[in-house]
Amino acid sequence: MLFGLCTISNKEMDVLDVIDAAVDAGYDGVEVWGGDHVSNDKDAECTAIRERVETHELSIPVYGSYLRPGTDAFADQLTHELEVAVTLGADLVRVWAGNQEWQDHHDHHLDAVVADLREAADSAAERNLAITVEKHEGTLTNTTEGARRVIERVSHPHCGLNYQPLFGMNAATIASESRELAPISNNVHLQAVPEQGGRKRCLLANAFYDVGTVIRVFQDAGFDGFANVEFVTDDLPYSKAIAHDRAYLRSVV
Repeated sequence: MLFGLCTISNKEMDVLDVIDAAVDAGYDGVEVWGGDHVSNDKDAECTAIRERVETHELSIPVYGSYLRPGTDAFADQLTHELEVAVTLGADLVRVWAGNQEWQDHHDHHLDAVVADLREAADSAAERNLAITVEKHEGTLTNTTEGARRVIERVSHPHCGLNYQPLFGMNAATIASESRELAPISNNVHLQAVPEQGGRKRCLLANAFYDVGTVIRVFQDAGFDGFANVEFVTDDLPYSKAIAHDRAYLRSVV
């Protein structure tokens, strides 16, 4: 397993500076935020990002797009977002599974999301990419069942789950969920709060759940992708926060 840093972890810093900070902290790669870090002039920006990453001998495991399969905007955005990933030299494209949560979803929305994900996976495969579907509130993957059912229904070798622990769950549930979902995951996001349901982020070492257990579960499942630190505490300077989290991850593998 390799460890990356999501560039969204510092929205105020220039993306090239975030890459440099990731290098200094010892990360293996960066997941590029599809927000302000890649905006209108995608070719110039993405080329600059790729060149900086290559200079440091890092990789870009994921391009964090905001594609939402199952929504009206999906068809118009798909090709553009895949081409961004190609220009970056990324391996995966992060997407969100629709805009309904599993417990409230309509069958026709699930059908649309699955169909769009299959189309995305087919198009990604043509470009030597794959799709990673983020486990996220406000989408069909907000629950363990929803995440599993979506990926199983898509049933495509170029589509997996972007697993991340959600803070509304207790520590024991996160541990058991990770065992269930690790085999269908191709990316991991990590962030931490000190208590269940909290909002203020802390160091991974101080999380209310056992981050080390999640990492070891994925290792035992044969996961060979990236676990990417998505957000960090603001109680420390950014460079120290990302260095502390990288050191902690090194200590649990």
